[in-house]
Parts: sequence; C-alpha cells; structure tokens
Amino acid sequence: MTEFNVKSLLDEEFQIFGGRIGSGKTEIAINIAIAMTKLSIPNVLFDMDIVKPYIRIRDIKDKIAKYGIEIIAPPDVTRRVDLPILPSNIIGKLMDRGKQKIIDIGGDPYGAGAIAQFKNLFHNGSYNFFFVVNTRRPETSNKEEILNEMNYVQSAARLKITGLVLNTHLRWETTEETVMEGYRILKEVSEETKLPIYFACVDKRHKDIVKNLDLPILPLELFVNPLPPLGG
Repeated sequence: MTEFNVKSLLDEEFQIFGGRIGSGKTEIAINIAIAMTKLSIPNVLFDMDIVKPYIRIRDIKDKIAKYGIEIIAPPDVTRRVDLPILPSNIIGKLMDRGKQKIIDIGGDPYGAGAIAQFKNLFHNGSYNFFFVVNTRRPETSNKEEILNEMNYVQSAARLKITGLVLNTHLRWETTEETVMEGYRILKEVSEETKLPIYFACVDKRHKDIVKNLDLPILPLELFVNPLPPLGG
C-alpha cells in the first residue's frame, strides 16, 4: 500500500472537494488539512457547504480544534438551518496566496452553487476540483448515475471537475470486495471522462482491506458519527 502524499497537490493553491451527500467529502477535506498541517504546510479549511441534510465542518469543529487548523465557516447561527450565508472575510482568505485553500462544497447542485460566485478566483491550473464517490450511496451507485451527478455539480459550481476520489465504504461493514467493486465502477467513469482517480480513502484502523488496491491511499481519521445520538 502506498500512502497518498499531499505534497503532490501543491502545484495548485485550491483543493476543492465536492460529491453527493454522504460521499465523505467533508471527512476527506478535514484529513487533507490535517496532513498538510502535520507537514507544516500553511493551509486554510473552508466550510462552504450551505446545505444541512448531514454534517458540515462547522458542526464538528470542536473535534478538530486540537490540530490547530484555521477554519473559515459561516456563523454558528447557520449550524441548524440552511441559509446561503458565508463569512464576511471569505474573499480575503481565498486570496491569501501564502496558504493552501482546502474547500468543502455542498453535495448537491444547490450547495455546489455557493462557490460559483467566486469563479473568477479559480483560474485554470490554479485548482484541483475533486469529485468524491461512494458507490454505496444513493445516486452514485453506477457509472451513469455518477456521470449525471458530476454534470449537475459542474454546472452549478461553474468549474470543471479535474479528478476523482474513491471513497466507497460501508463504515464498519466495509470489506475488500466493497472497495474493489467501487473501484471497478469508478474506473469506468475515469475511462469515459479521461479524469484520473487521484487516490482512495479508507478508515485508518482498517488499512489492510486496501492492500491490493492499485491507487495511493489516504487513511482517514473519522470525525463524523454516522448515527444520530440517542434521543436526537
């Protein structure tokens, strides 16, 4: 198994993560920021997900505070509602040329559209736009569904997707076959779109299940609880 090296991203100053709801894009964005911080690579983590069907960075920022990551997120009042509100200092932070900008955008066309207003900041060659796929989630279970979702998100964001990320899993029920099946599907998407699969992800506690996968691996520290609290 070869671990994914975040230094390979440094030719582009913006790292944008999109994908369907529940794809794991938020976990991945957080882990990329943590990996860069551990390597002393200056970075800022942006929560630009204005849709709340699941968990956003602002909802779990207390869990990741120990890493000292700079987080730009909407005000706390938006934690329990869907409001298209972004922090007032966001443009200045996006224009900070001295830091990597890691951006988590919404998981549907409405949510992805939040980044479109900043399109002029993202010049060709200045960003990676990763589409994260979990083939065990609704609406991304096969090639046709994934291609449709990619088109919706690209249109809303007004930015071209530049690469794919494999994050097929069933949490604690994930097996090697689960991942390999997801890889076969995403490889079909890659072949049709000519977009590379940059890396695959796995819970860092279960790295053995991807030992035969021919992709760099980003082991994830998981912060999002997939189950609601009792009584919640």
